[in-house]
Amino acid sequence: MTSDLIHLLVRQTADGLYATSPQAPGFIYGRKSLKELRNDLEDALCFHFDETGPFSVLEHHEHHYVISGGELVTRIANDEHKDERQAVYARLGDVIKDKIQAEALAYGVTNPVGESVYVCALPQDTVGWLMDQLNERGDAVSAAVLVADRMLLTLPIAYGDTYGKIDGRYTLAESDFDRATTLSEIIQVTNVVTPVPVRPINRRSTTSTP
Repeated sequence: MTSDLIHLLVRQTADGLYATSPQAPGFIYGRKSLKELRNDLEDALCFHFDETGPFSVLEHHEHHYVISGGELVTRIANDEHKDERQAVYARLGDVIKDKIQAEALAYGVTNPVGESVYVCALPQDTVGWLMDQLNERGDAVSAAVLVADRMLLTLPIAYGDTYGKIDGRYTLAESDFDRATTLSEIIQVTNVVTPVPVRPINRRSTTSTP
């Protein structure tokens, strides 16, 4: 029987909602409303796994944006910390309102279908919790965490050899971080600001010819 927590990724569309899960490959489940989705979910999972429930499920709600041709997705877990995650979600919303910052987010690390996904994360969230939201065939998200007073730090999290290095950082699958490592521990060893290298000036190129 399936005993792992099922991370259910729920997204609103023009026709209703549909849900997928990394723990249920091939599972695509849609309903007109969230109430219907929740009411029929247990039966749908029983059919998919060919098992009897109950199943342990954590909903993550996604919002999809198209920004200057790029695709950006915000993801927030409906768990016991949802109020704290809502603060991250609100900050992401503020960033998305700024055209320049929104484009920078939309063209960040992308998943296999070209979306830049930002998970509303907290310092106590673990690498394992984030990895369990990724497709084992290769996937990527960025954990968005509030730091300091008005700063939003994004940490790329990827699974799969095809990603290699991401923005100067290795994927977690290739790094020294294990599943129990918290984002707080990663933040402590992350360079939030990287100095810009000084380039020597070629004086001859700036000297006019007599």
